[in-house]
Amino acid sequence: MSGTILKVSRLLLVVISLQLVLTACGAPAAADATATPQIIYVTQVVTEIIPPTPLPPTETPLPTETPVPPTPTFDPLSAPIYYPLADCVASRLHVGDRAMVSLDGGPNGIRYGRDLAEATIIAEALPGAILEIVNGPWCSRGWIVWFVRTQDGVEGFTPEGDGNRYWLLPTAP
Repeated sequence: MSGTILKVSRLLLVVISLQLVLTACGAPAAADATATPQIIYVTQVVTEIIPPTPLPPTETPLPTETPVPPTPTFDPLSAPIYYPLADCVASRLHVGDRAMVSLDGGPNGIRYGRDLAEATIIAEALPGAILEIVNGPWCSRGWIVWFVRTQDGVEGFTPEGDGNRYWLLPTAP
């Protein structure tokens, strides 16, 4: 019988608890229409200041050094100009010189013949290419023309310049 009493008392306890919960969650009492609303202020008080945890020290990577291009010691425009041929523009080159194709004027066409308008282009010297001045100069339509050899061994005729722009510049001796 004591088992039955225990079960009944547990059931009664559950029912009473449920009744209390339902009563607490039930509809609120009707508000008094004449009552003034209450304002509740919620404030927070800082009770302790915790400093941030410092990060463990990290190794600072060494800056990578960027290669600095060498300072040019030779100015191609410092080479003296001369007029090797009548009715032709000035030149800064001579037979035996090495010349670089201008970086802003190329590529320079290497031709089979001296006449710039009629000769067939057989190769191109790209900007920055070094050419050896083998023979010349000749004048073609007012432009100085040299017989040159590329570093690949191609030989032909190419203009130095038209008097306003120069496509072949002398290199350091």
